[in-house]
Amino acid sequence: MKSNRTILAIFLVIVIAAGSAAAWAVQSGATHGGTFWHNSPMKSLIVGKIGRFLVLRSELNITDEQRREIGRIIKSHKEELVPMAKTILDRRQALRKAVLAEPVKEEAIRAKSKELSQAIGDASVLASKVIREARPVLNAKQLERIRKFMDANHQATNDWLEGISSH
Repeated sequence: MKSNRTILAIFLVIVIAAGSAAAWAVQSGATHGGTFWHNSPMKSLIVGKIGRFLVLRSELNITDEQRREIGRIIKSHKEELVPMAKTILDRRQALRKAVLAEPVKEEAIRAKSKELSQAIGDASVLASKVIREARPVLNAKQLERIRKFMDANHQATNDWLEGISSH
């Protein structure tokens, strides 16, 4: 049960990070007649990604044993993951403040951006380590389904970018 909470906590950090962009979009929409978010391409992208993730979760058919083992692996990195997630969220918030500050200070924005980039890089290295440890827990069919999920997400983002650039 605790491993489920750890997995959920990591997922929530990711969702919160993505949701912050959505919240900003909603705030922006409120100043433009409140219709921005309702018909927003950003809303479609975020909702689609969440939907695909939920489908993946149900299609993976993770066994209780696999869930326990993946939870154990994640828990073994908890002391690294939690502070890293906090650092990313803090640095993201600092960058947002720099972007919204008046007057605009390009040097501050670039500095905060570099700090966030470094934290994302550090998290990516750790994620790679955790993934390498967790990959053997999954079977070939599950790994293929994850690969297809990642490809679909990548394609959806490309389609989204193409769609908004043509408007």
